[in-house]
Amino acid sequence: MVAVSVSVPLSLLRGVPEELKGFVFWITGGNDKQGVLLPCRVRLFLSDGHSPEGLDEAKNPFVGAVLNLVVVKQGEAEIPGLTDTILPKRVTNIRKMFNLSRKDDV
Repeated sequence: MVAVSVSVPLSLLRGVPEELKGFVFWITGGNDKQGVLLPCRVRLFLSDGHSPEGLDEAKNPFVGAVLNLVVVKQGEAEIPGLTDTILPKRVTNIRKMFNLSRKDDV
């Protein structure tokens, strides 16, 4: 099982596209369909050997959530628009780059 605040190689996940092979991501959080944040104690992925503990729990549980990921290790190929560009992270540097004023919504 994998939880929040853990580095995850994408080889552990099923259905990973070929362009993401070799990438390692760090799970920083997430939220479900209603927008409720996932606490760090929530187990997000279930292993193949997961067995339900009672009749109430489904055998194939569905975890519908959006994960926030940070690239820790880059894989073989680049992700267009994500790993092939280097942009400033601070708002002041972004304003300088695009000649924006403080009143502009950045």
